[in-house]
Amino acid sequence: MPRLQILNSIEKQALEHIAATSSDEVSKRAKILLGLNEGKKYVALAQEIGVTENSIAKWKKRWTSSTILSETQEGAIAKANEVLGVNVGRPKKCKSTEASKIVEISEWSKNRKPSRSKHHYHTQVAEEATRRGLPTLSPRSIGRILEAQPQ
Repeated sequence: MPRLQILNSIEKQALEHIAATSSDEVSKRAKILLGLNEGKKYVALAQEIGVTENSIAKWKKRWTSSTILSETQEGAIAKANEVLGVNVGRPKKCKSTEASKIVEISEWSKNRKPSRSKHHYHTQVAEEATRRGLPTLSPRSIGRILEAQPQ
């Protein structure tokens, strides 16, 4: 029985690059599609990559149902990014401009009044950010934003 080609040569090149250079999760997804294109069975591929057969079926379905044309390198990369989820996840609550304003508020709050703890300090910053019209964020989210800033 001849194997089913799910990738054209341009898509294959793009996925090989993604498999070699992307994060572990995205790399696994690219390897799934490359393995299927080589004609590997679900069971063997699942053991080789360390995923379930259901995951393999899911990523194959997502790839084959994508409507993005991939006749050029840019098209293949765009399709891979959309299908494999290079930029997926819940949207950030706080944009980078808002994060810089939170850092500004943080610096302002340090001089204003002392805090009993880190959590209390982050709570003060969150309350002040809300007063200034920024999105409502939890003290923990404020802490993450401040931790991510270079010192």
